[in-house]
Amino acid sequence: MSCQVLRGFFRLLLILALVATGAFAADISPAVEKILRDIRQDQPVPDLDYLNRVEPVNVDCASFRGSYQGMEIFVETHPKNNLAASVLLQIPGADQTQKILSAVINVIGPPHYREPEKSHFAWDWGNYRSASLHYIEGNKTDEGFTIVSLFYR
Repeated sequence: MSCQVLRGFFRLLLILALVATGAFAADISPAVEKILRDIRQDQPVPDLDYLNRVEPVNVDCASFRGSYQGMEIFVETHPKNNLAASVLLQIPGADQTQKILSAVINVIGPPHYREPEKSHFAWDWGNYRSASLHYIEGNKTDEGFTIVSLFYR
């Protein structure tokens, strides 16, 4: 093989590696913001293609589950109505807290508690309403999860 052919081959490999890495490390922030805007606490759970009704977790509540761009979504209503009480997003893989923090802030406002070195941010509005953005490390066989949750305590 000539040097020119080898250089071309290595350039192609480099481009493919960069494209693959870029696709893997895609910014999930717009998707997080979209979901948090689509599914609002104390608003009716919307009819969304990516969200399906499942067996309820708590008595007199409705539960929903879905996935959107690699995130798992869990929603539960208040008892005996269709208003969203809790919204949980679970993003598998490496810690995404810093990458999605601005998307969460855009929807629910700045955190009331910050511990960035521990990948933990929290909100508390009184009346038992809270939110959290944090990372849960996986063990040797499981990957970790970045969690966004809005809930009533």
